[in-house]
Amino acid sequence: MDQDQIQTYLQKSLVTVRKAAAYIHEQAGNLDTLEIEEKSHNSFVSKVDKEAEQILVKDFSALIPEAGFVTEEDTVNNNRKAWTWILDPLDGTTNFLKGIPHYSISVALYHNDIPKMGIVADVERNEIYYATEGGGAFCNGIPIHVSKTKKLNQSIISTGFPYEDSKRTEALTTTFIEFIHKARGMRRFGSAALDLCFVARGWFDAYYETCLNPWDVAAGLLIVKEAGGNNSDFKNGSHYHNGDEIVSSNHTIHDELLQIISKNLN
Repeated sequence: MDQDQIQTYLQKSLVTVRKAAAYIHEQAGNLDTLEIEEKSHNSFVSKVDKEAEQILVKDFSALIPEAGFVTEEDTVNNNRKAWTWILDPLDGTTNFLKGIPHYSISVALYHNDIPKMGIVADVERNEIYYATEGGGAFCNGIPIHVSKTKKLNQSIISTGFPYEDSKRTEALTTTFIEFIHKARGMRRFGSAALDLCFVARGWFDAYYETCLNPWDVAAGLLIVKEAGGNNSDFKNGSHYHNGDEIVSSNHTIHDELLQIISKNLN
């Protein structure tokens, strides 16, 4: 794959992501007038989600006409092709609808099922994370790297709790409590894409979650990898790209994380 071509796609995609982020930021001042649908228990969608997705889909369709799409809001037919865009137009919709300024846009570009580019926009901090395969990870043009924390007891760990996997609630709670006792601190912010980016820039030392979707994590996983981090499923395998099981870390504490996670969640 021609790296110059990927860089061209990246630069044009950043323009589109900034456009969508500006739209979301503008709409954050109109929350009282938004129409909101509940897709499933505690899973919401608004006009803003759909409009932001349409902005992304329109521009990316023009950029790579032959590409397929995997999107959260189904404003376009989901269809994987040789080139595939994987999009979440508003990761953290619940935060957005409550006026909590922590939500993001997540965009990944895959070629033959290999991640080539990932972009995550932190809408309200006006920060854009991005990475290309083999090209490193950046935030607003500045290189970022995972933390150098070496021990679990020195670590800040982020997680989330699924809305629909009630069968694992007890096991997830047990895992969370164990990390409370063994890590320096736990965080639950509500945007998987940003959790991964915060691992990539060293703010978090690790992140784990289950029952996510590809559009939640596709971009962030590449950004973590290119920042020097490690991604795996709960068994330290490679079945994490679909979002079912994810452990992302600075690499040095990964084994300690997995000892606790695999004991409680497998």
